[in-house]
Amino acid sequence: MELISLGDRGQDVVRARTYGRQSHKSESDSQASPQIQRDTGIAFINSQSGWEHTGHYEDVGLSGYDPNVYRPDFERMLEDARKGEFDVLVIYMLSRLTRQGAAEALKIQQELAKYGVALVSTQEPFINTSDDNPFGVAFFALIAGLAHQESKNKSKFIRDAFAILRAKGSHSSGPVPHGFVAEETNVDGITVRQLHPGPRASESADTSEPTPADSVDFIIDEIEKGTVPNAIATALTKKRFRTPLASLDEEAAKARKEAAQKRRKRGESDNADYEWSATVVLRILRDPRLAGYAIGPVDPKTKARTILRDEEGQPVTAHTGFISPKRWYDIQQTLNGRKRERRMDRTGEMTLLGSWGILRCGRCESGLTIARAGAGAYVCNLRRAVGKEEKHVLRIGMDHTDRIVAERVWARLGALDASNPDDVEWLSVAAERFAVQGADPEAAAELAEQEAQLQHVQQSVEELSEDRDAYVGPTARKAFRETMAKYAAHEEQCAQRIDELRASAATSARLPIDEWTEAGDGNPFDPEGVWARWSVAERRSFLSLFVDAVTVAAAASKSGPAEERAERRINVEWAARPNKEEEQATG
Repeated sequence: MELISLGDRGQDVVRARTYGRQSHKSESDSQASPQIQRDTGIAFINSQSGWEHTGHYEDVGLSGYDPNVYRPDFERMLEDARKGEFDVLVIYMLSRLTRQGAAEALKIQQELAKYGVALVSTQEPFINTSDDNPFGVAFFALIAGLAHQESKNKSKFIRDAFAILRAKGSHSSGPVPHGFVAEETNVDGITVRQLHPGPRASESADTSEPTPADSVDFIIDEIEKGTVPNAIATALTKKRFRTPLASLDEEAAKARKEAAQKRRKRGESDNADYEWSATVVLRILRDPRLAGYAIGPVDPKTKARTILRDEEGQPVTAHTGFISPKRWYDIQQTLNGRKRERRMDRTGEMTLLGSWGILRCGRCESGLTIARAGAGAYVCNLRRAVGKEEKHVLRIGMDHTDRIVAERVWARLGALDASNPDDVEWLSVAAERFAVQGADPEAAAELAEQEAQLQHVQQSVEELSEDRDAYVGPTARKAFRETMAKYAAHEEQCAQRIDELRASAATSARLPIDEWTEAGDGNPFDPEGVWARWSVAERRSFLSLFVDAVTVAAAASKSGPAEERAERRINVEWAARPNKEEEQATG
């Protein structure tokens, strides 16, 4: 590295220019703000005999560490140096020029020197590659290396700080999730911005316009009813719910819209304040923060937000969510196509067997729903061929099906044989399920959540295993092993806790068969009997104790009374306890 001679150029003045850079856009939050860098550089030039300030270059909001960041004024400065338009470049500190280490700093200095431009730092007098300072070159590489190390340490510090804040339940970066608000609070001596659901229109006397929290409530209710995301988006648009972009403040919304346009290369439709899409609906439903979980890094493959987990693999619950973890896990299963249960039929009615996963088509194994309001039939309408299964319509009378299934359950209960192993096992399974249903609310909620977590982590293990070949290199393989170890630990803990909760519930409850049959002279279908008194939801709970599925075969003929034909077509699969292999396969 050679020194640049400035005194023998035959010029009246030394043409000096300044360069400044700051990663942040605010000029008031740093001792090395762009304004200070400019003023200090100009003051230094004015203090030098025969020097004149002839221009300034400045990049604000741009990193000096990331090699992929394009700095417009930095490039313009190099181009002007190549044209011979100035003699000295004055900087505040070497870190303003680059943070990429000694090699990059030397590369920049050599490019400047190639065209006779010296480099001077106002805060580091030993960095001066003019012939005025023969020690400048000796210190140059050392300072460049220190600047790089400082930036690495700072980046690690920031990452560690964010991890601590997330573990404490803080919303530490990025826009607040749609429907939430963030308020500062103190957790273990640390001030955090904690999320909680925002206000609803019903809670405010100032406006009747739906709030972001109202839109989240609506999305959750609709997906649990079985409405598909496209239909939810259409309904939100019609009801004039404001989109997440429209709910941001003007500056933040503008930045998000511009970023979206560059990323998607679409027109202005993404910017409509009230125009929802299925993608936005799914993004809200997939967000773990909906259930109060803290979020970890974004999955590099799916781009989905992941749940932050502690060292034992347990999810970190950070704040108040819109729904319980159990409901969130159930929604994920519905979105993944693994949970067919729905509370209502597509017409909005709650029928005994339709749309909650128990009634299945004997041809394609799809769930049956009601044909339409008032039609009085369950139907499977496969409108196009799927694989080897041809399109078809399978229909059966609702009243006949409901009565036949209920009568078969009650008939088997009335004919129980204590010496029959099948009857004993069937009753044992039903008793265990009833015990879980009748457990105290906290225990029942915990069991439901643990079962949902177990399904979710088993699915995650399956998906991660499929992608294991994509983890190339020691660092990636280490991350893969660590993630799998956390999942395995969490899976084991969930399974153990489920066994404990089931055992506890089973020892504290019994099937109340006598109470069920006492009313109505022992006839549950008598007007005074339990079946007649129960609501549809109560009847469903009862059937779920004793029945796993009801399969309806295609009609062999149309001869004979309708109820007799229905009897021949209906097959009841009695409740059974799955073995471990089956549980894992369906998890």
